[in-house]
Amino acid sequence: MKCIVLILLLIFSTVHNVYSQNSAQLSTDEIFSGFQQNAQNAEEVNAAIYSQYIQAINSDKYTRETKAKLTSLLLIFCEEKGLIALFNKAFNEHKNELIKNSILFQFWGTKALEIGGKYAAMQKASIILLNNSLRNGNNKNTSDAYRLIARAKMHSNQKDSALFYANLALNFAKRSNSKNAVALTFKDLSVIYAHYDMIGKSTSTLLKLNQEADRLRDNYLLCWSNLKIAERSFKVKSISEARTYFRKALNIAEKNNFNSFKVQIYTGLSEIELLEENYNEAKESIAKGYKFINEKEESVFDLELKLTHAKYLINDESFNDANEILNSVLKSYNDISWNQGKGNTHHLIGRSYFYSSQWEKSKRSFQTSKNLLEKSAQSNYRIANYNFLARVYEKLGMYDIAYENLIAYQDLMDNNSSLNSSKAINELTQMYSRELREYRIKEQERVIKDQEKEAELLLLKSEKQMSSIVLIIIILLSTIVIVLFYLRQLKINQNTKEVEMSQTLLRTQMNPHFIFNAMSVIQSSLYENNPSKSSKFLVSFSRLIRLILENSPKEFITLETEIEILEKYLKTQKLRFENRFEYHINAPEDLVFKKVLIPPMITQPFIENAIEHGQLNTIENGNITINFVEKENMLFVEVSDNGIGIQKSREKKSPMSKHKSMAMDITNQRVSIINKKYKSKARISISNLTDEKNSGTCVQIFLPLLTENINFESE
Repeated sequence: MKCIVLILLLIFSTVHNVYSQNSAQLSTDEIFSGFQQNAQNAEEVNAAIYSQYIQAINSDKYTRETKAKLTSLLLIFCEEKGLIALFNKAFNEHKNELIKNSILFQFWGTKALEIGGKYAAMQKASIILLNNSLRNGNNKNTSDAYRLIARAKMHSNQKDSALFYANLALNFAKRSNSKNAVALTFKDLSVIYAHYDMIGKSTSTLLKLNQEADRLRDNYLLCWSNLKIAERSFKVKSISEARTYFRKALNIAEKNNFNSFKVQIYTGLSEIELLEENYNEAKESIAKGYKFINEKEESVFDLELKLTHAKYLINDESFNDANEILNSVLKSYNDISWNQGKGNTHHLIGRSYFYSSQWEKSKRSFQTSKNLLEKSAQSNYRIANYNFLARVYEKLGMYDIAYENLIAYQDLMDNNSSLNSSKAINELTQMYSRELREYRIKEQERVIKDQEKEAELLLLKSEKQMSSIVLIIIILLSTIVIVLFYLRQLKINQNTKEVEMSQTLLRTQMNPHFIFNAMSVIQSSLYENNPSKSSKFLVSFSRLIRLILENSPKEFITLETEIEILEKYLKTQKLRFENRFEYHINAPEDLVFKKVLIPPMITQPFIENAIEHGQLNTIENGNITINFVEKENMLFVEVSDNGIGIQKSREKKSPMSKHKSMAMDITNQRVSIINKKYKSKARISISNLTDEKNSGTCVQIFLPLLTENINFESE
């Protein structure tokens, strides 16, 4: 009996040891990923991860080296999520887990100095780290050391040194065995370029990082790079590019549950809407961002969203609510000693006082912000401080000081090269998209060519015994087929050119027709002797004409551009008829994301008919609705109104009228040409909605579903 018990104990001990060894063999990445997965449904995710980390380092399950790597991963997690308070707590309480005087210990000690804003001490620590890394002979560690020196030089505003050490870091990263060393160096280099307002180079580096992250299949870096490209684009007022890359980043963040990125993305989208004075849309984006904020464990990204919320409230003249948020945010920034955040917050507090005419308080806040941001990167808040101080001193009657601040503001604006970088950013991002498509096409061609070569080799081996006569016959037949194909291709090309010429002629017909009708709007407002209304018309009309002139020569434009043209046209018509009708344009976001194409101004004639002949300006609650959806694998467009309807419009039309609308004929011809060129089944139908209760007209257009073939998921 005793022997049996001893044998069972021995078996149990052996199984336990094997299980413990297998557990210890798990990589630190897998262990930390387990922490995150276990905390996914926790109410306080960050606290749950920290709790599991404490349990791990207090157990005997893992070696000291594993615990050191787990500590490093925890600090990376805190840094990426912007959890500065949690980072400081974790480093101060558990830095000994990093094994004192090790490379890892020195690396995170240097990072902690940077996060704490102790840049002089950071520079000294990074040089010690570099010397130890060089003695160690590890290229990855050496690259990390040079990266930290470059960042220290950046914080000290030593531009040439910062760029020099960043390039040294890149050289060592390329020679290292680490798979992400180059990507991390690109990341820091893009930050350094942005710090010195070199927005073009920063964006170019981010595009390289994008490619590297795509190669590594690193979704975190891919999301970060798209987010930063969006922020750089927004800084130079390239709004279209900013929106595109914010949406790309949001797509990646939603697929990978990157909540901290979602907060940053919605903050960026809110800033765009505030810039364009779309306050309802800004409010919606702010509300979406708040869903991913953890009030008990605020990150710096959460605080930035709250600053944007306060900016919205200031625009809304809700000064008490704005001040309540700003004071709370300022306390949080003071707790983590974040000068950049404190400077931005004091600036917005100054704005709140300024717009509520509290000049002395406003002056103190702007001056405090100016002092805090003096050594920071060239930010909009830093520049705006001088502008607002000039205005405050003017209100206080201190004109000399107002003039000094105004001159300083103008100098900063003149030296702000980012304001002239919009075109360069657009060209870089568009070139990147083209190069990426070309790379994929070439890659596909290479695969096809490799397959063809393999097939040819097999064919040659199997046909060694074939006679020369058979080969000659094959060559002759091939020649005949090629000649026939060539002749047929010539005919197809000729037909295509004829179709394109017809399409161009029809588009040129549409432009004078539209401009004639639009000019009549301006003329009627001038007859009313209303200069203010005429001025609004002319401004709106000039913007509209510019869009039309830019896009009408094109065979197709994006749905987003078509919607923009319609928005401006309908706003012009609303001005003309003194807002006596409403309009709604509906398009699913996925159609915009896909960059669906549509013939320019295909819907405008029907919208014009709805307003002019449907008499929307005379009926009560006039309304016109334009819907764009995907239906039957085609782009379905529906234009409906609640006007008087087709029949009544014909009855009211004067029999002596000489005006003949060419819109329907021209549009039908355009659709016919599209069908011929693309072998589609595009069509138009018009129906009268008039019955006992309702009236109006409904125009339905089916068009081929064409896109620019941009794959957002992979980009």
